Amino acid sequence: MKVTRASLIKAAAVMELLMQRRKLYVLFAICFLFVASDAFLADADDRSLFEIGKKYFQTGDYYQAVETFSKILQVMEPDTAHIQLVRLARAQAYYGKGDLRRAWADLNAVLESGALNGEILASSLMLRGTINLKQGREKNAFQDFTTAINTDHQNKSLKCLALANRGIAYVNRGDLDKAIKDLNAAVATDPSSSFAYAARGLAYLRSDKIDWARRDGEKAMALDPDSSASKIAQKILTELSVSQSGANRLAVSLNEHGQIFVQVKFGRTAIPHRFLLDTGATHTVISSKLLNDISRETKITPIGKGKVVLADGSSQSVSRYRISNAFLFNMPLGDIEVHVFDRKTKAGLNLLGTKSLGDITVTIDNRRKQAVLAGK
Repeated sequence: MKVTRASLIKAAAVMELLMQRRKLYVLFAICFLFVASDAFLADADDRSLFEIGKKYFQTGDYYQAVETFSKILQVMEPDTAHIQLVRLARAQAYYGKGDLRRAWADLNAVLESGALNGEILASSLMLRGTINLKQGREKNAFQDFTTAINTDHQNKSLKCLALANRGIAYVNRGDLDKAIKDLNAAVATDPSSSFAYAARGLAYLRSDKIDWARRDGEKAMALDPDSSASKIAQKILTELSVSQSGANRLAVSLNEHGQIFVQVKFGRTAIPHRFLLDTGATHTVISSKLLNDISRETKITPIGKGKVVLADGSSQSVSRYRISNAFLFNMPLGDIEVHVFDRKTKAGLNLLGTKSLGDITVTIDNRRKQAVLAGK
């Protein structure tokens, strides 16, 4: 069948857009540990007020948290040993309310103050790394996360979160092997960390390890997760949830961008692979890595070459293949045609086009935030 240029441009453009959206999501998911402890404060009134500010922070009332920590700073002497502890707490609260300029100013004051407790230094570096990443300074962010990991202290929860933060940053960059390595270390450091499991589940999901992603998402939810861990874990489990209302009828959830992620297998009992189902794209596009994986599961037949123009105007050649015995979840698709970029591109998702669906119809229910897949 002739490759249509318009449909391939559409597919590539959608994949480029998804890479951008995916990056923004991961930045939102990065969190840091509120390690500042009232145990470090000598004055009873300061400890009491600090505990109030801490509760405001933990419940998401960042405005009141900033106000409370500022009151402590107003009455503390400038050379008080633990003033940097309170300043870091206020920087975290500023970050929580989205005031990155003031968060950065407080962080600079902390980090330039000289000798610091190891926990305060590591926490400050993690927050600075998060801000650097949010503002596009990726190299600086990785330096901060790495220095935080290597900072000497005995707080296992903090060590775990430093590894998890860098792991999430690697997910953000698409370096999934390094992400999983960091996140394995995070889980080993603190097996009770819901955030470490949720973050690793996200890395597994992006790595096309669906069963492992589900396992980590469920583990995170079983560990009484905080809001950040819960949000990541719920997104994983929502994407992987499928309800069946008949032999040939399935309902899958839409994500927050209205996108449909599905599982495609090449053999009824084969390993499922993660695909974006795009009803606006004609052809199916997969990575060369997935093609290699599929070659061990079913028959693949080369059927020619094609040309693709990406969203940025550049041109890429593709190879076309016919793959046997495909299934959408457990619904048979038969043989499908796929396209593989001959050179590495920024597009990192496997895209399932409508041509591969055969007789399966897709009905999107925006009110219920789900897509219904029905075979004839």
